[in-house]
Amino acid sequence: MMRGDQRLMTEMIRPWFALNYAQKIALLQGVMAYLTIALLIVGINWLVANVGQPLTLAPASASRWLLNGLNQVELSEFGDFRWTTGESRLCVEGVGYAPRSLVSVRLAGAYARSLGTETVTLVAGHTMPVTVDLVPELRRYTLLTGIDQQSATHVCLTIQSNAVRDPNNPRWLGVPFYGLKVQPLPAAAPVMPDLASLATGLTLALGWLAILHLSGVPLLVATTIVATKSGLVGYSLISGLVPFGAGTLRWALPTIIGIWFGVAGLLAARSPRLRQNRFNDLLVTLCWGMVILGTFWLLQQISGHRGVWPLKSRIDPSFTWWVFFPIALAIGWFAFGLRWLTRPLSAGVVVMYTLGGALALPVLFDITVHGIDAPIALFRDSPYEYLRDTPQVAGDPLGFLNKFETIAAGLSVHGSTHPPGAILFLWLIEQVFGPGAVATSWITIGLTAFIPLVAVWLGWQIGGSRLALAAGMLAVVLPGQMIYGVTSLDGVFSLLIAAGAAAFFLALEPPYRLWLAVVAGLCIAAALFMTYATTQLFFFGVAAASFALVRYIPHIGWRTVLVGVVRQGAITAGIIIGIYLILFMATGFNVISASRIATQINGEMMGRFREYGPPPTPFLPPSYDYYLRFAAANLVSYLAFLTPWGLAALSSLFLKAGTVGWQPLWAALLGALGALVLGMWLSGLFNREVERIWMFTYPFVAVLVAYQLGDGSVAQLRWRLIIYLGLTLAFFVIMKLTLYTIW
Repeated sequence: MMRGDQRLMTEMIRPWFALNYAQKIALLQGVMAYLTIALLIVGINWLVANVGQPLTLAPASASRWLLNGLNQVELSEFGDFRWTTGESRLCVEGVGYAPRSLVSVRLAGAYARSLGTETVTLVAGHTMPVTVDLVPELRRYTLLTGIDQQSATHVCLTIQSNAVRDPNNPRWLGVPFYGLKVQPLPAAAPVMPDLASLATGLTLALGWLAILHLSGVPLLVATTIVATKSGLVGYSLISGLVPFGAGTLRWALPTIIGIWFGVAGLLAARSPRLRQNRFNDLLVTLCWGMVILGTFWLLQQISGHRGVWPLKSRIDPSFTWWVFFPIALAIGWFAFGLRWLTRPLSAGVVVMYTLGGALALPVLFDITVHGIDAPIALFRDSPYEYLRDTPQVAGDPLGFLNKFETIAAGLSVHGSTHPPGAILFLWLIEQVFGPGAVATSWITIGLTAFIPLVAVWLGWQIGGSRLALAAGMLAVVLPGQMIYGVTSLDGVFSLLIAAGAAAFFLALEPPYRLWLAVVAGLCIAAALFMTYATTQLFFFGVAAASFALVRYIPHIGWRTVLVGVVRQGAITAGIIIGIYLILFMATGFNVISASRIATQINGEMMGRFREYGPPPTPFLPPSYDYYLRFAAANLVSYLAFLTPWGLAALSSLFLKAGTVGWQPLWAALLGALGALVLGMWLSGLFNREVERIWMFTYPFVAVLVAYQLGDGSVAQLRWRLIIYLGLTLAFFVIMKLTLYTIW
């Protein structure tokens, strides 16, 4: 038996001896990195459990599985509430294994007493029922759980009462419930971390480390990034800056599954057999399609939504035979472009061809599907647009800027949550063309049509006229451009952001042209005057500068590259800061304080604070369940608009970038775009609608997809373009005919 054990041990350690010295060191470093993160997460979970921050469950909670036996949310003089149905059970997840907890429930008896219900019975966990008298005003009732109550991780409260039928609405009404709070008692004995919370933290942190590691990020850098992020999350929980949130564990599931799908995909991509598979693109496309559909299904199961949530849309079938007219025109437009791929083209021809398609196709589809007045319907009919705010300018734009912060709360929905630039832009149009929605709509549509020209510009710089033409065609037909190119001012915002980002990206290329840095600064400053989403270009700029340094230092020398990159960045930043300093001195408009006010207004408007109240700073999420809910919703919605075949092309390009050390210009663009999307996603500043708000990324996506399709002969590029353009047009048409997209 002893000899058999030794043989088994020898077989187990033989692979170790088969490794060379460098492989052994790499393996040990990997083990230490993953072990470090795992121990850090265990420690953070133990600290969070023993600090004893309370967990709350609000009537307006979106975590419906925690609220059993309750009616819909209503509003009273005491705030949000739900009627119980006579036997209601409320649970809070993730409190850890505390010996005992305080359970506080808020009830108001005024309405219940008028229906004849004067007492309520409360059962906290497995303790004996407690019957209390209801009083008319809002009152907090606090119970101590039994010492054996937490054999499981949930702390539950049962509310029992008499229930009567509402004569005006056939439902059972017990007592009005206004909120629940559970306070673990770590003073009684150490609280062991909740196993589900611990597993969630481990899978998220280790998944992120694996994603970064497999993507080629140096292991030390990847470990530092994950450890820093985990530490900040732990600090926010321990200090109470951001509540954990009663529904966090379940809202984290889509993100966890998505991260580990990414890990599996990166591991599979390392297989030579898979990489050489002739059907690889089809397999990756099908995989992306299943991931997107599966995540949609999971989010809907968790949230209780139906239809196409979390897309900012609803199902609204509007089929018409007239749609085949713009489809035929689109096919004809494609045919011209595909014929020109083999010819030397001037920049003017490519620009005019792309601009013509970008202007005509979205408008024609909108008119044939929704009617002749569809392009002007939004500005004409919507109460949420900036057009109703232009009278506030009153012929004095400087005075309007001076008082903007004080009047922001009284402006339209969009006017109050954005900088004043959009209102002044529309006011200027009214001064030139007269009031009304017609000029406003058509000028907005015309400017939005310029967005694909950013793809043409970048494509020309990266690969010449052929890539520019292919990128322009793809940029025009992407669903986000086709749908939202005729619906709102976001197209104008996106044009400025995309142009500023492209100019800055090219400004970092030798010979470090000064005029590009100036153009970048002017465009970004103008974009920031229109939308606070411009701030997210910080991620793009840092990544682009980092790639420029890494790419050129070995060839030109660190001093030349560092001076060039820093100078270009300083010029761009100096122009932005200088413009806003001049604005502040001339009018008193402070873009920083205005953004804080807009964030607060937007949070109240979107119900952001209904569950947990406003955070200590406007830029923090109200809770982690809120953050994870919208993080998953945002990313899956954005990726759906990139299409599964577009994502397949980007995935192939990502793997190719790793093999060439991220050195070519297209690889730097891919890395900068990835950092931008990742930063915007993790920032947590967006409440859905990213299909429209992030449309400034579409030109970069189009350039990269076109580059991947062009890896081969002209004939191969043509056939691939035919497939991608056809699939994307069909995808858009289905969306246009089945979804309500006029926002």
